Amino acid sequence: MRDLRTKRKGQPVYVLGHLPERKGTEATFDLFNVRLAVVKFEDGETIGYDPCELLLPTEIDEKGIAFFEIRQCAQCEQQFVLTADECAAEQERTVCPECDG
Repeated sequence: MRDLRTKRKGQPVYVLGHLPERKGTEATFDLFNVRLAVVKFEDGETIGYDPCELLLPTEIDEKGIAFFEIRQCAQCEQQFVLTADECAAEQERTVCPECDG
């Protein structure tokens, strides 16, 4: 979600963000407001996040169920999501795209 190219209402996202009780949970993208991505949780609560606190799914199946393959970067220790191609590769990525440069 860092580049916000995919910002469709209802798009599943994985929350890394600032609220401990919501960290590591899934939500859906609701709208983009100035510099915040507003996401909606299953309980109906909406919260604004910096886009760098959200990860897009690795893939979404034909039923619309999101699948996240999340790893921790070996260099900066931030979490990142593998793409579908990276999941299928013989050797898995060990550093995030930012560190891989």
